[in-house]
Amino acid sequence: MTSIQQLWLLLGSSWAMLEMAIVYKTRVPCNRPDRQKYRSEQLIWLVVIASLILALGVKQLHLAVLPMAYLPRQAIALVLLAIGLGLRFYAVASLGRFFSTTAMTQSRHVLIDYGPYHVIRHPAYTGLLISFFAAGLAMGDLLAIALLLCPLTYVLNQRILVEEQGLIEHFGQVYGAYCHRTQKLIPWLY
Repeated sequence: MTSIQQLWLLLGSSWAMLEMAIVYKTRVPCNRPDRQKYRSEQLIWLVVIASLILALGVKQLHLAVLPMAYLPRQAIALVLLAIGLGLRFYAVASLGRFFSTTAMTQSRHVLIDYGPYHVIRHPAYTGLLISFFAAGLAMGDLLAIALLLCPLTYVLNQRILVEEQGLIEHFGQVYGAYCHRTQKLIPWLY
């Protein structure tokens, strides 16, 4: 294993442990009869793990190798990983006590529209997608990037639908106005 591969293993393991700590710390009980759709973090974890395994396997086949030198590609990937994780954890910190891995509002919930939420409604997911793009870039294969991003984008979009439904129910027109002035995941685009 090369030193760069060791670095990615260390970063990936540290990231996974941090994400597990966030899940452990922020998970709240959900008493709704249809609670499974509000507890979709399990599906997200399953998709993340399966996508990583598949991407790592496909990368070994060298079917769609990126035409980019190894070291510059690794450097760009590490910078993107730092940006993605920075955005993700900045979003979690901005939500503070309102962040939960369970998609639900709390009794004294306040709509956060500052920090990264000033521009996009789901910056933690944007950060996650940037980070997974970075991992695929580091793998150096277009199919690996697709295997990392496509399933994750799908499950996150499903989660966003549930979250936004709950936020509209809780905040009403205030959330509708917030949706009109912000983008879902990508500033100025989507």
